[in-house]
Amino acid sequence: METFYETVNRICREKGTTATTVLKAIGASTGNVSKWKNGSIPNIDLALRFARYLGITLDYLVTGEDVYSAPLPVPESGLSVDDSEWLSLIRGIPAEKQEMCKDFLRTHAYVPEKYANKKKA
Repeated sequence: METFYETVNRICREKGTTATTVLKAIGASTGNVSKWKNGSIPNIDLALRFARYLGITLDYLVTGEDVYSAPLPVPESGLSVDDSEWLSLIRGIPAEKQEMCKDFLRTHAYVPEKYANKKKA
């Protein structure tokens, strides 16, 4: 399995660029490359900006796999097709990336009830 650093380098080569070039273009520190080389992973905001700049999904940047080209899962007993698809996606997340994905969902997909009816300013 590739590290995040290896995945980023491979994707950048595929796109004809470098991680340093992308980081400069999105206004982020080029020092991130050294951090990634040493095993660190970016925060979700940086990863998303990086992925969008390259025109790829966040999934592809994080996992190095194009999960959307995979066939839809067959529903497991008692699950809807949608629930089965979610389960399949979750199972496909590498163990070392699961916590980051959970944090993303907790902070971006959940809207506490006390904020649900408030309009954005």
